[in-house]
Amino acid sequence: MTETTTTLKDAVEENGSYAVWDLMDDDEKTAAATALWSSGDRETRAAIELGLAAELKFRPQSVRRLPAAKVAPRLVRMAPTYPESVVFQFLFHLHMSERRELLVEFLDAVEMPHQDGVLDIEEDTPPPDAKKVKTAAEKLASSHGKRALVYLATLRVADEKLWGNVDSVLENYDEKGEAIKS
Repeated sequence: MTETTTTLKDAVEENGSYAVWDLMDDDEKTAAATALWSSGDRETRAAIELGLAAELKFRPQSVRRLPAAKVAPRLVRMAPTYPESVVFQFLFHLHMSERRELLVEFLDAVEMPHQDGVLDIEEDTPPPDAKKVKTAAEKLASSHGKRALVYLATLRVADEKLWGNVDSVLENYDEKGEAIKS
């Protein structure tokens, strides 16, 4: 009997942000929750605050004032129950606060215009060159390991049309971020 391995590419296609969340370790999830709680916009935090208030049996106004260190562990536990768009916000804020160096390194390598890791492109910008993406993604994964895979998978979730070429690297890893042996 042949065992089939779910690739990271397949997991991301099937489960989107949840697959990326599952790829992360506990420290990364806590960092993502802390980043979202500390720097999330009012609209994003509103849904999270309501869920947290219900869980803690607090009023939403009281929850808003809680420090990130107090709410992050609970947010980590609750994240899989949130809509995918909210889970994506955890990933987004993790990269914007903790991982800008990855963004800058990758975007420079694929020659995409950005300001400190934040893309500076028009809506109809074509995807970067597939060969550059593959080379840059392989190098990033080689030098930064699973952190790079989390970033690359997040890109794929964010915009499949623009970043679909990262699939050539994501398909070389299983859903847990372990290299698939050929």
